[in-house]
Formats: sequence, structure tokens, C-alpha cells
Amino acid sequence: PAYHVAPLSGMFDGAAIHPQAIVSEEASIGQGVRVGPFCVVGPEVTLEAGVELQSHVVVSGRTIVGADSTIYPFASIGAKPQDLKYKGEVSELRIGQRCKVFEYSHLSGGTAGGGGVTQIGDDCLLMSHVHVGHDCNVGNRVVVASNAALAGHVQVGDGAQISGYACVHQRVCVGSGAFLAAASVLVADLIP
Repeated sequence: PAYHVAPLSGMFDGAAIHPQAIVSEEASIGQGVRVGPFCVVGPEVTLEAGVELQSHVVVSGRTIVGADSTIYPFASIGAKPQDLKYKGEVSELRIGQRCKVFEYSHLSGGTAGGGGVTQIGDDCLLMSHVHVGHDCNVGNRVVVASNAALAGHVQVGDGAQISGYACVHQRVCVGSGAFLAAASVLVADLIP
């Protein structure tokens, strides 16, 4: 699709923002960022250099999307935590560099009870319909396949692979390099 230089080019110099996107003037937009049609970018969002939001992506809350990452249509990034203990406190999501987050994925910010931050490492692949709950810490080079879900406070080590339709219970650790089979339900730690 055709992208146009943002009408507010002084604020978003070097970014290509589709005219049907809504980008807060308070957002921090890096060089070479591409924001597709019908995307919404909130005021506390940082899109580092080379980030691409394809179309219909919502990035909200205090969210940082690392350089050269791509977010595909209908993803909800930085959403308020789905936790009854969440009372509106500061909630943050940090996505590393060169990540790919595919269609309909939902990534929550953190809660006060978990440090306030959900963290996704560098070079991660989150396929379609993935859920990453509040206060998760996902390492580098992690693959989470379609329809998998990480509940709140889950820790995933570097290089782990979580297959499609797998569910990881809250406060469980998936070790570095571990492989969780398709449609599994993990209720205890998985060793590296």
C-alpha cells in the first residue's frame, strides 16, 4: 500500500504514516518507521527506528517497540493488563529489536504486583493469535506459535519454543532452549 510522509513531518521526520492512521503527537516515532492504515498509536508509545505497523494495529499504554520490529494487522500491543488486581497504575510493555508479532496477537503491559513491566526480548517470533499476559518476561530468540497463551508472570528463557495451542499457567518458567509441544498445558516449570 502507498504510504505518505506524515502531515506533521516536523514531529515525525523520516517516518511514513498513512493518512488514515491516528498517531498521537506525543508519541516518539523513529527514523524509517512505517505506520499503515487504520493503526492507532497512543501518546506514551515509542516506535524505534525501522518499526513497521502494517494496518489496523493498536499500540497503547507506555510501550516501546524495538528497532526493525514488525507488527501485523489487528494486533493489540500494550493493552491494559487483564488482572483483577490492576488498579490503573503505570503499566509498561517493552518489545525488543527485530521482533515479529503477527495477526491478532495480544500483549499486555505489567502490573504493580509484578514490577510493572512485561518484557519481550530481541529476535522473537510471536505468531498469530498469541497472548502474552501481564508481567511476563520473554527472552531472546523465542518462538511462540499460533494460538499459544502465556498467563501472567510467566518467564521464558532464551531460544525456547512454545508450539501452537499450548497454554502456560501463571508464574511458570519455561527454560532456555526448552520445547513445549503443541496443545500442551504447562502447570509447572519446564527445565532448559
